[in-house]
Amino acid sequence: DQKQVSRNDKGIVGAGIVAFIASFLPYYGGSVSISGFHASSSISAWHSYAILGLLLMFAGAAIVAARVFGGVAMPKLPVGVNVLVAGLAALGTLLVILRGFTADSGSGAGYSYGVQWGGYILMIAGVIETVFAVMNFRESGEKLAWDSSAINHAPAQAPVAPQASAPVSPVTPAAEAP
Repeated sequence: DQKQVSRNDKGIVGAGIVAFIASFLPYYGGSVSISGFHASSSISAWHSYAILGLLLMFAGAAIVAARVFGGVAMPKLPVGVNVLVAGLAALGTLLVILRGFTADSGSGAGYSYGVQWGGYILMIAGVIETVFAVMNFRESGEKLAWDSSAINHAPAQAPVAPQASAPVSPVTPAAEAP
């Protein structure tokens, strides 16, 4: 039932779908215009380490889709599922953005090259997926691994109070017999 699905889960899956579609759009390219002649070329995001970023983003969205829409039970993990999804989305988005802004870019009289419109849509979709994943994590109440309240400590032993003993009467020397 769609009414049972949270807004954040819908946002994660929706942004993942938009990111998947945008990954095939022009991510990086160049164009040249000289004396009425125009040529352009572009590539999708499926190049370099942006591939790893895409796979991480899609994995985060797929986990949410499988859990929410498929009813799949997640295995016991050392971190919560929402922490995992937020981490995957954030790392994947970071890699896609880094790849876009570390690629060469420039322009001059009649030419330009750099990140294309599909790349910006992909980056925005990644940021949206990450925001929804973090909001989902915060609403879930899951703890981070480094949160001191999340660490399973052995139960502290209560300090042992000294036991009160029966009052001790002073020892009087026994009377000497005559």
